[in-house]
Amino acid sequence: MRHLLIYRLKQTLRDRSILFWTIAFPMILGTFFFMSFGFGDSAKHDEIATEIPIAMVVRAQSAQTETQKAFLAEVQKEKLIAIKSYSTEKAAEEKLEDGKISGLFYLDQDLSLTVTRSDLNASILKLILDSYNKNVAMISDIAKEHPEKLPAAIATMSDLKPTVKAVAPNGKTTSGFLQCFFALIAYACLSGVFLGVNNSFETQANLSALGARRSISPTPKLTLILVDFIVILMVDFISVLLLTLYITKGFGISLGDNLFGIIVTVLMGCVIGVSLGIVLGASNKASINLKMGLTVALTLVPSFLAGLMFQNMGIIVEKYCPLLNRINPAAVLADAFYCLSVYDNPARYARDMWTLAIMSVICIAIAFSLLRRERYDSI
Repeated sequence: MRHLLIYRLKQTLRDRSILFWTIAFPMILGTFFFMSFGFGDSAKHDEIATEIPIAMVVRAQSAQTETQKAFLAEVQKEKLIAIKSYSTEKAAEEKLEDGKISGLFYLDQDLSLTVTRSDLNASILKLILDSYNKNVAMISDIAKEHPEKLPAAIATMSDLKPTVKAVAPNGKTTSGFLQCFFALIAYACLSGVFLGVNNSFETQANLSALGARRSISPTPKLTLILVDFIVILMVDFISVLLLTLYITKGFGISLGDNLFGIIVTVLMGCVIGVSLGIVLGASNKASINLKMGLTVALTLVPSFLAGLMFQNMGIIVEKYCPLLNRINPAAVLADAFYCLSVYDNPARYARDMWTLAIMSVICIAIAFSLLRRERYDSI
């Protein structure tokens, strides 16, 4: 087994074209991302934007809406939000859809909030809404039970400084372009498809001379399959870890403090990528050039839908076809990294991990079944 592992590793590392797409290309792409998004400016990189753009829509003028206006104006003084003015409700809703504002507060008998995405700004706005509702409920209770203490209670609640503090998640700087880097790592994981397709091609006796020589080897076929899978998975896993190190140490972009979670997520993504490649390579007898063309599509299309080329693409897909985000391995991987570095949600991260695990088991089962059943009348 050791002999097979060493020589299969040497053979894989000699294929420079495959290694370019697996290792070099994601790093080159990440470098262009870093240069394009301006993270090189340290002043911009260290600055934490605290003002969240919102709009207000008054649906019924009353004492309640005046109180709601006063509350939001007080929050604005603390540099938490920036209230934008629009002529009509429809104009405000269009700005929300376009991402020009992060939230839309409706002022009526009750204060309500509408957002179009699940991110840090939406979470902060939700906390502001909850704070208002709790304060209103508390004042109502005090007015009923202890009306003489109502002025003191209102004066205490008017000072938001001791209770509201704007910080970045985990105390670190975040950027809207982080989603592109999450999608980039997901793309790098799926680039294991190149290794899987090439491995399948070199395993089939009717497609390559190397496959013919390996097929007549006395080594059990299951052993050869296991060795190939371990080697190409290891190469892909190390290449993605190098990319992750390049992003975190070279660019100074934080992916969170959960190192174990990052490693597990990368490993799961590499397993899916390699398995998909083996499935694609073993499922048809097309030429290697055609298979590589399909491989490019199999890596780029899911990554595009996860936000690799357009950071809001994942949000658009979530709005119109959320099921696609649940079965797209690149989107699931990007969401897992989002949970680790920005949005601390263990339940959502666990859902992503279970999804990746089920995908991995299905892909591995199909890949092994396709390779093991290959039989030839003559070689």
